[in-house]
Amino acid sequence: MEIFHVDNFLWTPIRTKARREKKLAEYCEANGIKYYLPLTKSIKRYERKTVTFYPPMFSGYIFCQLDTDHYNLLLRSHDVFYKVNIDEAMEKLLIEELKSIQLIENLSSEKEVKIKPELVEGTPVVISQGPLQGTSGIITKRSKDVLITVNIDILGQSASVKLDIGEVETGEEI
Repeated sequence: MEIFHVDNFLWTPIRTKARREKKLAEYCEANGIKYYLPLTKSIKRYERKTVTFYPPMFSGYIFCQLDTDHYNLLLRSHDVFYKVNIDEAMEKLLIEELKSIQLIENLSSEKEVKIKPELVEGTPVVISQGPLQGTSGIITKRSKDVLITVNIDILGQSASVKLDIGEVETGEEI
């Protein structure tokens, strides 16, 4: 899908009700509303099988190209919380970001991509993969949205380890 500006329409982030992104995308498709719902590949490994899911990359959001009439039509779906107010200058930046997201989405078709905006400095985490699995720590640094540094208390000593964000879960989840 190509994302570009059309006069009298603005690409707009739409906040959806919980777990309604794909339903709203179907509604947009059925009503001729241009939309972009970035998905990411998620692989769950169970004891006897491996299942691949494609959840929304940004939980609770879909991006639609709207004018007033299309937004009113979108509201009839009963899946919309609100739209993020945007002007043409902001739309230009959004279009560039959406094009970058498309590149990430293409990468996620080959590899599993994890989006974890909640992982910020000071967040308690538990390592979920690798030789340090089960060890807890606190994020001390996050760089380039790929690697984080976690301080781990081992035998009264602190060790700093660089990990991929896919290897940790927030302390509350585990």
